[in-house]
Amino acid sequence: MNIKNLILPNYSIGIDAYKNIEEICINYGKKAVIIGGEKSIFVSKESILKNLNKIKINGILHYGGEASYENVDILKNKKEVKEADIIFAVGGGKSIDTSKTLSETINKPLFAFPTLASNCASATSLSVMYNQDGSFKDLFHQKKPPIHTFINSDIILNSPERYFIAGIGDAASKQYETEFSIRNENLDYNNFLGYQIIKNCSNDIIKNAVQSLNDFRNKKSSDILERVILHIIYTTGLTSVTMKDDYHISLAHAMYNGLTKIKSIAENLFHGEMVAYGILLLLTLDNKIEDRDKVFYFNKSLGLPTSIKDIGIANKEKDINFNNEYLNSALEGAIAAKDLNISPYKINKDMILKAIIDLEDYNNSKR
Repeated sequence: MNIKNLILPNYSIGIDAYKNIEEICINYGKKAVIIGGEKSIFVSKESILKNLNKIKINGILHYGGEASYENVDILKNKKEVKEADIIFAVGGGKSIDTSKTLSETINKPLFAFPTLASNCASATSLSVMYNQDGSFKDLFHQKKPPIHTFINSDIILNSPERYFIAGIGDAASKQYETEFSIRNENLDYNNFLGYQIIKNCSNDIIKNAVQSLNDFRNKKSSDILERVILHIIYTTGLTSVTMKDDYHISLAHAMYNGLTKIKSIAENLFHGEMVAYGILLLLTLDNKIEDRDKVFYFNKSLGLPTSIKDIGIANKEKDINFNNEYLNSALEGAIAAKDLNISPYKINKDMILKAIIDLEDYNNSKR
């Protein structure tokens, strides 16, 4: 059949976001299983349970520690999952992506409860899947995003600050990556809609990030804070749902995928931190110097990486070459990833290396 479907995510946000859980979820079932990480379950369980009456929780399970198919297989055989009508996915990106893949695999409705504002996983219809060692494996697509996303701003406010900053870095990349990828493309309606949603997202984040971070540090649930949280989770999520994957990702996410090949980096840096560095590479490579300089100072103001030395690959300029095993591995991984499938021109390793060197020179000029 020649049918195009667009199923969009929905959300509730605020310190009382959990109060309407039953109203929204009850028509999908009366038995739910909660799946998440240890910390995310600890901070959200009481708030979820106190707002349930007709829906019973028949199990609380740990997602396994990695968004891997191995952990999905373990979860789908759990009695609590088999007996549940619905899945409550709690936590950060890897936890929620694991549950989304599980939900699609066993065909059970899913509701998302992000406890961090670090990515858009809780509002998208794809999961970033990893190998058990933490290296990137592939993307797993679902037919639809979570039915509803409950964003409790009080829980977000009490999450580690580093996750929030990383989320800002990730979300701030999407406008620039999208504009680059679609430069020579003729967009159908869904992709046009996605671009209209994202085209000023980075500008708005850069404008409001410092105030939102101040509010975060002061534990103040403000309109500005919730605006930035929604950009991190929802604006970018909407773009992911409406646009082809190749249209809203590019070099920043390609470099992320390459950098996760290096175990020490995969274990010590967050997704948004690596992407924040990658967007500087893209803007440098594409000669968008005015935007590059703006994002450079933005990253500096938030403590996000601006140089390959911040990433931890090269300590000296003489180490920035293809003979550097780690750097070469990251570049190979970036080129091999699908994030560069659609570009206005072909990008190769030499071009990325030159952008890395040029960006280092710019960093040195500002010291």
